[in-house]
Amino acid sequence: MFLDVHGDEEIPYVFTAACEGNPGYTDQQARLEADFRARLGGLTRDFQSKYGYPKSAPGQANMNLACNSVGERYKCLSLTLEMPFKDNDDAPDVITGWSGQRSKQLAREVLTTLGQMVSVLR
Repeated sequence: MFLDVHGDEEIPYVFTAACEGNPGYTDQQARLEADFRARLGGLTRDFQSKYGYPKSAPGQANMNLACNSVGERYKCLSLTLEMPFKDNDDAPDVITGWSGQRSKQLAREVLTTLGQMVSVLR
């Protein structure tokens, strides 16, 4: 399992980008991605799957991105998790916006999600 965590300056949502454009992308990777997203979305209102980066067409992924490179090499769940720089449009906080505390809470929820999935990850 590989998770590359970033902050996105433009998209005001928490989302994941996956490696579906990789030449060797597998059905198992697709199932793991869907499971991760569903579980994380069930734990926090901060995560969503509607907004994010456009998906790469099959075989057209940028293999210089860590998520794609690791997913291709190890055929594992490999995601980039993006957080907003300013605030989350799905759950705005007018006082703090997106904050270190919210990032810590999201980290706890990501770890809970991975703990639920540990038996199927490699």
